[in-house]
Amino acid sequence: MANPCERVYVTSLPGDTNEERLKEIFGAYGTLKGCKHIPSAKSCLLTFASLEEAKWVVENLDGNMPEGITEPIKAQYAAAPASSAYGKAPVAPVSFGGGWNTGRDRVSPYADRQASATAIMNQLVAAAKGGGRGGGGSIQMLKAGMLPTLPGGISGRGSRPNDCQLLVKGLPPDTTDADLLEIFSPFGAIPPKGVKAMLTHDGMCTGVGWVDFNDAATAQTAINTLHGTQLVDGSLLRINVKQARSWGAPSPSPPTQNGGAAPVASATKT
Repeated sequence: MANPCERVYVTSLPGDTNEERLKEIFGAYGTLKGCKHIPSAKSCLLTFASLEEAKWVVENLDGNMPEGITEPIKAQYAAAPASSAYGKAPVAPVSFGGGWNTGRDRVSPYADRQASATAIMNQLVAAAKGGGRGGGGSIQMLKAGMLPTLPGGISGRGSRPNDCQLLVKGLPPDTTDADLLEIFSPFGAIPPKGVKAMLTHDGMCTGVGWVDFNDAATAQTAINTLHGTQLVDGSLLRINVKQARSWGAPSPSPPTQNGGAAPVASATKT
């Protein structure tokens, strides 16, 4: 398996797609610096602007169906290009700057969890000098120190069970991460960084979002309650667990007690 990098190799694409369509589909999940369509292999090579974007695509779209594609795809990191026969230097290793592994002194995510927590908490104590109101250091340092002890905090999105990860489609264009947290958190515990509204280059939601729960039963309750909610324009909110294969036609509106259509999103569901 190739090392994590900004290049993602996608296979199992529909035979009738083209490069412009691929840019439109995958551009909704990050800033694309390059897109090379390989029709004969029903695949493409995507280059994202950051490792964090590429990592998100591999962890969340592999075995899933991106918006605009009706069959599951395969997504994996692409191997680094080989050095040129004309004597060019080999490609330098990809820097892991940005995202979850920012910071030159960050402990490896594969190191002992307790040792990591202890090291970060020691940094907090060392930073808390000088007195004054409130604690020392920064809130980011405090959250980093707490992360290994929080439920779901030490698991990356890709390591959580699929039935704890919800794919939400049909969201309004002004949806944010905070909106998803506000809607779904009443159902149960959501781990740190457990919500993600996918945005376009201009900051508008693509209609797709991800919500992770610590418990599969809680995730199912959210599906049972919110799937099929009707928006003010008549469209429906669609929610399924990751890798669900039932994304065909939109699900019918769940009937209300009087047999009518489902309420619009602004109304209270019965």
